[in-house]
Amino acid sequence: MPDRNHQKRVGLLDFQDATLGHRMYDLVSLLQDARRDVPPEIETEMRRRYALATNRDPQQDEIAYAVLGVQRNLRIIGLFARRCVRDGKPHYLDLMPRVWSLLIRNLDHPALSDLRQMTLGLVPAPSNTILNTLRQRCETIPTPS
Repeated sequence: MPDRNHQKRVGLLDFQDATLGHRMYDLVSLLQDARRDVPPEIETEMRRRYALATNRDPQQDEIAYAVLGVQRNLRIIGLFARRCVRDGKPHYLDLMPRVWSLLIRNLDHPALSDLRQMTLGLVPAPSNTILNTLRQRCETIPTPS
């Protein structure tokens, strides 16, 4: 941390439980963030650079990227709904449309057509009606004092 001195210059990275997973998961996490948009051309370029740097099968990495993106974004949608309904934090609902669009983009991969059909049959899109219903449930949660 450049504005600090000595030991205080060292920052802490949160490794999210430091679990071992697929090598593409970190790339998906960086490029498909729930809180900020990454322009598609930057996402494409970063994926290209990763493929060149790792010398892996780009077709297999592309499928893994889409699968991991689906898994990650479904998890985040559920997490955000829970944070609202259980924890009384409605601001997470504002991020759901972005996460949903990332989910759909990943489900558009041709190798995931069956998963797309199943997912869209089971998980409703975060329409205004659904988000407002969640907000109403969130408002009934007592805030911690």
